Amino acid sequence: MLNVPPRWRIVLLLVVAASVAVFARSHAGQLAQVARATGSIDPTLVAFGVIVSILGIVNRGALNRAAHRAVGLEVQIAPMVVTAAVGYAAQKLVKPASAAGLAVFVSHGRRRGHRGATVAAACTLAATAALAALGVSLVATICVLVAQDELTGWWVIAAGAFGGYAVLLAAAACLSCRPGRAAGRLWGLAARLPGCSSIRPDECAPPPALLDAVAAARRRPGQVIRTVGHAVASKALGATMLMLAAMATGARVDIVDLIVVYATALAASTVSLLPGGLGAVEASTAALLVSRGVEWDRAMSAVAVFRVFDLWLPVLVGAVVARIAAPRRNRDEDCDLDGDGVAVGSFAPALT
Repeated sequence: MLNVPPRWRIVLLLVVAASVAVFARSHAGQLAQVARATGSIDPTLVAFGVIVSILGIVNRGALNRAAHRAVGLEVQIAPMVVTAAVGYAAQKLVKPASAAGLAVFVSHGRRRGHRGATVAAACTLAATAALAALGVSLVATICVLVAQDELTGWWVIAAGAFGGYAVLLAAAACLSCRPGRAAGRLWGLAARLPGCSSIRPDECAPPPALLDAVAAARRRPGQVIRTVGHAVASKALGATMLMLAAMATGARVDIVDLIVVYATALAASTVSLLPGGLGAVEASTAALLVSRGVEWDRAMSAVAVFRVFDLWLPVLVGAVVARIAAPRRNRDEDCDLDGDGVAVGSFAPALT
């Protein structure tokens, strides 16, 4: 988290409170309509949404367990669900998120006797699987748009940008996991990250533990496939949360349209500069629901309920678990993983 002095925290809170008050005063009528729409929410469907959200938390644990097992680390499902819940909360509360989320996995892994570089390899595999699942979602969305003759230039640009981003990440991952001059340059860049000065220049090479983890993953294709499967299931559960939120608020929208809306929300959360995609996800999802024929007040209510399922409930669970576990990490632990020379956040774009 950012180290903001207490005085500036108070100023920031006052600015936010004043902004909310001005917005509420100028949009009192619209907010009243949203409140009425929210008051008619179906509690049974909300309960189902909470269950699906909890299943999503468990699935994230299963995803990371499969990734750990792929690189040769044997972990049980219960402790991995705890670690994944805390890591997810850190990911959503901090921007950029990869360093904070990865630090959680490394800290918890150390208590199990796992080497930091091997844990980093498992987290990178989980992040790669999440990226692949996002690609599957975007491809499915584009197919739907083509079938409905609604493919626009913006979607073509977005698909091209995502494809280029995926290619660059794949190239960086391949180069960083094999000996050579190019890998040395990449590790040198990672060593120059803020706060990671403990990594010496002679350590700017793939650590043996990381190379061993990559070799282990190649020998376990079944676990790699299982990791990707859990990543795809995570996106499916997210789409189910959006569907339940829409149904609970009475928003009438086809399942095909929900696929498009959900994929757009995923893309918005990826490119957003704020933690958890705050603002971008809400605005894009509500606008797309309205464009699909949903009344704007019901659309706003549906988005609010969806974000409770998709963001706030998992973050709350992760924060409570973190408070109970109270892991203690020092600055060196966040930068150098067991002396392996792996900088937290290097080559780990996201933790699903």
